[in-house]
Amino acid sequence: GVLKGDGSYDAGYADQALVLNGINTYVELPLGTLMTSLTNATVATHVYFGGGSGSWQRIFDLGSGTTAYMFLCPRQGTSGNMRFAIRNAAQGEQIVDSPKVMTEGWHHTAVTLDSATMRISLYLDGDLVASDPTTLLPKDIGTTTQNWLGRSQYVADAYFLGSIDDFRIYDRALSQAELRYLAGDR
Repeated sequence: GVLKGDGSYDAGYADQALVLNGINTYVELPLGTLMTSLTNATVATHVYFGGGSGSWQRIFDLGSGTTAYMFLCPRQGTSGNMRFAIRNAAQGEQIVDSPKVMTEGWHHTAVTLDSATMRISLYLDGDLVASDPTTLLPKDIGTTTQNWLGRSQYVADAYFLGSIDDFRIYDRALSQAELRYLAGDR
């Protein structure tokens, strides 16, 4: 990826992390046609959530504008719980809301999309916190042209305030044991 804006690097969860200032910093990922090949997927990363007053901050937002995307935000609005959403031009948002709040500090987050069960599952620190049915998979959002860490497809949404370390996209739905391992349960 390419770091945009006034970002920096600092000590992360493991080695160095990208520091995103919540004002103008984000990472542009060269994903292109990757989404079109994913019937199953896991998106996982360590994040340091810095809080702040900005609403609808994005950990990641992979898409092509406001009608085709999938995103994870640490909180809805300025004080709500975590949310994952996916949509395309033909279908509205498929949403998974966590009953858990992402507090400030280091966390491991993961989202799995499983075509066998047609479910989206949301994990926080290795624990399954929410799971809902879906009719959309990553392949359904098509070729993506705006693939970002720390920035939203919607211009009114805030940039992410915090750090991102070890961002990964897998071409399968990882198990909870695998996600616990990534979260640090060894």
